[in-house]
Amino acid sequence: MAKFLPCLDNQTVFQLDFMPLLMAAVTDLQSQVMALHSIYLNGSIAYRQATNGISDLNLTVVITVPLTVEEQHRITIVCQDLKHHYSVISNVDITWLLLDDVLSITAIFKWGFWLKHCSVCLYGTNLGEQFGYFEPCWEIAKVFNDDIAAFLVCTQQQIKRTKSAIEYQDYCRRAGKKMLRSCFMLVAYRSDDWAYTDQQCADFFSCILSR
Repeated sequence: MAKFLPCLDNQTVFQLDFMPLLMAAVTDLQSQVMALHSIYLNGSIAYRQATNGISDLNLTVVITVPLTVEEQHRITIVCQDLKHHYSVISNVDITWLLLDDVLSITAIFKWGFWLKHCSVCLYGTNLGEQFGYFEPCWEIAKVFNDDIAAFLVCTQQQIKRTKSAIEYQDYCRRAGKKMLRSCFMLVAYRSDDWAYTDQQCADFFSCILSR
């Protein structure tokens, strides 16, 4: 029998501390991006497990045409303002996707899976509804792990250059999260569920080691 992955809850209210931030982010993106198609929430805020002052705001934004240089500049300012005015987050991370790329058959195991199982639609037409349910598989693990070598090399260089203890800790945290989640994806087929958080990934491996 197929073991389909769960979808994120799109009905339950988000943690109240983060609601003003989410409303501001959607409003700002609507006002600054002409070719906006849809906005999706990812990460710990989407899972309702965010930590005040530590968690990032992770968004996936689908657009119909590439951003102009002017729009890119305005979005940079929007992200800076959100980070400055809302202390509940430590950073703003936006992934920009072209609508044609999302709907391409070659991207189904990446963006199809991402929007179906790892995202909550905040604005626009929910593209996740256009995809069927996915099972844990090698194809998903491969497309989400293909950048790990380059990511770790880049992070190592950033760690070597920084003189800030805060930046050092942030780089190490990001590298740890990337490796932990990448490792989980490679063995996700052995799980009866999906690990959405770092702690869930760690618990999965701890359970295996204790057997």
